[in-house]
Amino acid sequence: IFLTSWSLFLSPPAFSRPVTGGKPGLPMATATDSTATLNKLALATGGTEKSWYRCIFPFGIVSVVIGVAATCITFTINGPQMDIAKVVSVATLIFGVGLLVAAYVCWRAKRERQRKRQRQEPVPLEQGAL
Repeated sequence: IFLTSWSLFLSPPAFSRPVTGGKPGLPMATATDSTATLNKLALATGGTEKSWYRCIFPFGIVSVVIGVAATCITFTINGPQMDIAKVVSVATLIFGVGLLVAAYVCWRAKRERQRKRQRQEPVPLEQGAL
């Protein structure tokens, strides 16, 4: 399975239409079919691209920890060289918080979609007692 999924990325992409323009003698650039590319991505990752909030959550936590530590250190040390370091540390902290907020919003949206899907499914009439 591993070799099969990687061979999909190594195979030539599916082309939908050529992009006009370019210099004579050079190969023309072509646009790839986005559906085929997404299908290859889904096959290679096992479908985890639909739950990307699980991927950005750990990066958000790491960014927040690094941002808090760097902000504490840079604001404790005073000096003219620390101005850029203060900006970078605060930016890292804000970036980490932004990742955590994005992960939370995506998680809530997925949960709401699951609830809607469960409401739309018919409930069996007879449910046996446990």
